[in-house]
Amino acid sequence: MANMIIKYDLIARATPSYIENGGYYPKPNDSDPPSNFDLIGATVDGATETGLGELDSQGAVEAYLDTYTQDWTQPGEDPNTEIPFNQSEAASFIWSLKT
Repeated sequence: MANMIIKYDLIARATPSYIENGGYYPKPNDSDPPSNFDLIGATVDGATETGLGELDSQGAVEAYLDTYTQDWTQPGEDPNTEIPFNQSEAASFIWSLKT
């Protein structure tokens, strides 16, 4: 079996047990804390839970990130500068968590 890349939120201040590596690229939602952010992560191998939905390709991850990270920035090579957030690099990183 393999793992999945999914969107999920926190449950009772804890990461769901089906998440192996997650907490990436928080997106605010309308829920009460601690579930007030949707996160992206990789499930444990063989998990069947899909949280808030599976992202079934690197392109799907990038398209999802494009919906809310357009105004994000990240540190540049010079730590005193900021550059636009790179959705493509972020999607590649997340997809690399898939086994």
